[in-house]
Amino acid sequence: MANTTPILVASGQYVYRDEVTAATAMSPIDIAAKAAKVAMAAANAQSDVASQIDTIAFVRGFIDSVPGGAGPFGASNNIPRSLAKRIGADPQHTIYGREGGHSPQRFVNEFAEKIAAGEMSLGLIAGAEATGIMKQALRSGLALDWSETVDGELDDRGCHWLFSEHEVAHGITFPTQVYPLFEHAWRARQKLSVVEHRELASKLFAKFSDVAARNPYSQFPVARSAEFLNTISDENYLVAHPHTKWMVAQDAVNQGAALLMCSVDKAQELGIPESQWIYLHSYADVDDHFVSARPDLAVSESMKLTLNSVLAAAGKSVSDISIMDIYSCFPIAVLAACESMGLDWNTDKALTVTGGLPFFGGAGNNYSTHAIASLTDNLRQSRSEFGLLTANGGFLSKQSVGLYSAQAPQTPCKNADSTLQAQFDQLPTATLAEQADGVGTVETYTLVYKRGKPNLGIVVGRLADGRRFLANTAADDEAAFAILGGDAEVIGRQIEVSHIAPQNIVRFI
Repeated sequence: MANTTPILVASGQYVYRDEVTAATAMSPIDIAAKAAKVAMAAANAQSDVASQIDTIAFVRGFIDSVPGGAGPFGASNNIPRSLAKRIGADPQHTIYGREGGHSPQRFVNEFAEKIAAGEMSLGLIAGAEATGIMKQALRSGLALDWSETVDGELDDRGCHWLFSEHEVAHGITFPTQVYPLFEHAWRARQKLSVVEHRELASKLFAKFSDVAARNPYSQFPVARSAEFLNTISDENYLVAHPHTKWMVAQDAVNQGAALLMCSVDKAQELGIPESQWIYLHSYADVDDHFVSARPDLAVSESMKLTLNSVLAAAGKSVSDISIMDIYSCFPIAVLAACESMGLDWNTDKALTVTGGLPFFGGAGNNYSTHAIASLTDNLRQSRSEFGLLTANGGFLSKQSVGLYSAQAPQTPCKNADSTLQAQFDQLPTATLAEQADGVGTVETYTLVYKRGKPNLGIVVGRLADGRRFLANTAADDEAAFAILGGDAEVIGRQIEVSHIAPQNIVRFI
């Protein structure tokens, strides 16, 4: 009887640390190829792996994850087929994914379904970023050409806006400007002061930094103390209140990772030893609304649904999980996930296998490929344990979760609950007043900095009738900058809002 149970049979990672010259500068595809070759070798197969790959999915590059985005040195017209050429593969199907850091886990989930259904034989998921190389090359005036033309089928799933036009008008567009809104909302709901929250976040991320310092694939393998992270300095300057440089994902990385997936039957055909097999026990995916439509910015309902459904489907609780990687682009991503599972953020358990996006490196949409690679490698050594991974896209916008183990599942791997998206879509949304005038209260806020100076105040507020509004401070409102950038509580304060198209402008009363 055929055994189409999906398994992950190998992973590979690569980090570029060489001096950047015209001769040595590697493109993202070159870096991904290095990682893919490591993965193919790690499979320990008795047959040629590359010739058997029938599907390649390439995680969308960060630089073209906004419609119209393009790199400074050109790119391939068919990125996954360019990767295939470098590794000696000729797949029937190639996919270039959508935007978002959830993508690697979502590809694993998709591949698992196709393998189980007999629609895929051997699949490769890969991705890479060379943002650090790009930045250094531009500073040095290097003339690089990464353009390629490759023929062949391609399923390019495109990139899509993660925000509304109204959000764009108020600066709610970049992760560093949006996640602080969640952070302050969570802090206030936990009844923490700005100072207390900064101490908490520093302790949390110091633990991540310690893991990154020991990881050979980290882009920034330096242990940074809680004291360092809690101190504003030239090395740790404010990005957007309350986040400093080392509290946010670092994108200047040169990292690649790859995963190989197939069925148990295919692994046996290729002679891949059972010691390489890692099973996906359960998984789930849920996409959230635009930020301004979410009723409570202090919580993530999509996280709650995905995490708890995945654990429940496998008959597990978070106390049963010893290995995990919680997506960590900002402290709130970790804190919200922990709260969703009922896990104390200060647990003795390691919450990351890589070191996290600020310290291991925020390899764009591809970070979680690294996390899955590290997590599954750990599980090959700890064969009785279970590993949990959360992958997050956009602004806590898209959640994909997977539960893994070297132990075969008692029942076939499946979506934890295929109705989750429909359940989520039934939840209430916030009513938005796009043209707001009158007196309101602060729901959450941030102050964005540019070159060390306040540049933009963002306020999310509620009018007396309960409707939410988005607003900015006036560009010359130094008094508002002082309030938003201070340690005193701002949430709950009264403000006066006026609509001056296309924005709402607030003034503290």
